[in-house]
Amino acid sequence: MSVSLRRLHTRLLLAICIPLILVSTTLLPVLHVHMESRLDSLHTEADALLKVGQEALTRDINESLNYALAIAEMPALRRYLAAQDNSSISAQPYSLSDLSQLSTFLNTLISHNPRYTKLVLIDNHGSEVLRAPKSIQTGHRVNGNHHAYTDYFKEASSLQPRDLYISPPGRNLQFELMGSDVIPVVNVSTPVFDAMGERRGVVLLSLNWDYLTSALRQAMLLDQDANAILIDAQGRWLLDEGIPPLNTTSFGSDFAALSPLYWQAMQQRNTGHTKVDGQLLRFQTEDIRTQRYRSLAGTVFSENAYYPWKLGVTLPLPTWRSLIEEETTVLWFLLLTYGVAVAFGIFWVLSSQRQRQLRRAAQRHAHEVSDLYENAPCGYHSLDATGRVIKMNRTELAWLGYTDEEVIGHITYRELITPETRDQFDKAFANVKQNQPSSAECSLLTRNGEQRHVMIQASAFCRNGQFVHSRATVFDLTERKELEEKLRAQAMTDPLTGVFNRRYLQAQATTEISRARRQNLPIALIAIDIDHFKHINDTYGHDAGDDVLKNFTKIVTKLLRQEDLLCRVGGEEFAILLPNTSLSQAEQVAERIRRTTAVTPINVTAEHAEQALWLTASLGVTTILDNEKALKPALKRADIGLYQAKDNGRNQVVVNAM
Repeated sequence: MSVSLRRLHTRLLLAICIPLILVSTTLLPVLHVHMESRLDSLHTEADALLKVGQEALTRDINESLNYALAIAEMPALRRYLAAQDNSSISAQPYSLSDLSQLSTFLNTLISHNPRYTKLVLIDNHGSEVLRAPKSIQTGHRVNGNHHAYTDYFKEASSLQPRDLYISPPGRNLQFELMGSDVIPVVNVSTPVFDAMGERRGVVLLSLNWDYLTSALRQAMLLDQDANAILIDAQGRWLLDEGIPPLNTTSFGSDFAALSPLYWQAMQQRNTGHTKVDGQLLRFQTEDIRTQRYRSLAGTVFSENAYYPWKLGVTLPLPTWRSLIEEETTVLWFLLLTYGVAVAFGIFWVLSSQRQRQLRRAAQRHAHEVSDLYENAPCGYHSLDATGRVIKMNRTELAWLGYTDEEVIGHITYRELITPETRDQFDKAFANVKQNQPSSAECSLLTRNGEQRHVMIQASAFCRNGQFVHSRATVFDLTERKELEEKLRAQAMTDPLTGVFNRRYLQAQATTEISRARRQNLPIALIAIDIDHFKHINDTYGHDAGDDVLKNFTKIVTKLLRQEDLLCRVGGEEFAILLPNTSLSQAEQVAERIRRTTAVTPINVTAEHAEQALWLTASLGVTTILDNEKALKPALKRADIGLYQAKDNGRNQVVVNAM
């Protein structure tokens, strides 16, 4: 190896080692100071979290105890317990309404306070006299409704006013079914004295321990990495949930056996900091029997063997790796000085990332365009020169009821068009193949045989002047066509009776007259007017008049042939066009209508009661003459006959042939 090459290698080695040494000697003191700072801030954070937890625990327990005292001093409750004591001659009777009000009040009080699961009133003999809510059952240690042998009754029975007894959490565990959950409870009991200072019984409140400890954990776990600890003097876990890193399971589990390192550290002192298993443990002693927790209570009693508690919080200790990971930005800036290779690497990463972003944007854009094409509110398709479908979007396929495998490459579009409109399509497609944009209004035949009216607008895609395929947009006109038909029908129909109106009569008469002349057939016309219709409106109201018109229409319709045309031409005036009917036949039809109307009662509702009306009608009959091309002259002659019938006394038919 030449000298120059060895020097090159040495310089390269120095260029790598010297920056590494300089960066390391600069970074290590900074990291050490930062580590000390992090530990100090971690101690401060642990102290703050523990203080928040201690305040939350104190507040919640004090509120719970004060609540029990307030209930025990309720006058209504005292009077009720006094009424249960038969030996008290001076006690006033307690009515059922008072009991109902008290029970309802206590049920509402407990049901709306998630802090408690139940409230039980116990007399001096240990017998239960009231429970709220009624659905919560007593634990297995109580025989029926008798509490005389329970710790909470025996202890509370010997207490003075405003003293309380608390069953230690974790001792003789009690659970209750609340909703669909089984929750642990802690019993709080206090004696009840009447206004004369005579002992009347005991109030038992069962604390929802899940609710209390959940509030404690939520108050302490401001840091997502923090874990709260609450254990009693026996090493029993008192929180509603376990902490997997601490090998705990659930309320009442043996924390001392499951996490001996933590238990030993907390047993050595009443308060302090310690490091256990990569965690900073901050703890202090809590005793709910002390003055801090008494608040409004006189003295709080419980089992000495289970106190004091230890309240603590754990936070993960910082490591060199975590510090380095937190200082990634600084390290990247320092490492940039190592050379051009790093710069090229960063440049390559950034350029690759940019390429990926551009590629993803292109894919996303292509997907959006494809989705817009496939799910557009109109149809799209492309046809080759033979008219075969080479592309069709989902919208048009859904209209037709086919899948793309059935259509694309297998069907010519002309097969999907009804025979009546294929000529329009053929003409438009021929124009498109000549590179002339064109359109056609056609009807598509769907798979289930229905027709869908569409407008097709198409243009050609050409390459080097040669037709490649068509590009067509298809607009659904079905609803518009249906609307047009509906509007046309409404324009020709009387909205009240449902028969045709005067406009339709005149339009249809022209057609029928022309057909009659071609086939040399007679055609007749009958004019009808309901007699005394104004009297009906004035007497029974316009609603009754409308009922008369509708029922009269039904009567006449049943007497006509299918080809006869009944129309309402005025208020109570009707006209009937009778194709292929002579004058004498028309007179017979009119007479049949007159007789049937006169003998058919029509039920109407007037003054909130149903009444039967008897109608008569006057009719004029004529025929349309050979030289008449419109209906107007015949309609006039029929009206003249109608008026003659009315002048002659109504309820008759008059023929006016000329």
